[in-house]
Amino acid sequence: METNRTLPNLVKDITLHYIKFYYDKYLKEHNITIVEDSELQKLVNELYTERQRDLRDYIRKTLKSHLKEGYSSLAVENILCEMFDDADYAKERVILEITNYQNKLKIKTQDVTN
Repeated sequence: METNRTLPNLVKDITLHYIKFYYDKYLKEHNITIVEDSELQKLVNELYTERQRDLRDYIRKTLKSHLKEGYSSLAVENILCEMFDDADYAKERVILEITNYQNKLKIKTQDVTN
């Protein structure tokens, strides 16, 4: 992880990594390649709502590990507060990222089968 990147961008990347881990796990557990839109909303909502504490801890630990003495608890907590204060916006962004990713997969699959 680059230390010259802005803290909000690092938090965003860490969050997406966390979500991707559980997204991939969900795909594997359900033996599917794409999460349907109706299920995607539930999955992301669960990750942001039911696993909020885990996500916060994961972000903190990852930043501490990578930034070391450059880690600012106050700055991180401010970003986390903003992020979870507007959880609906954050969830929509994640859903959009996953939807775009899945659409690219669908296109690649169509190209391979044609």
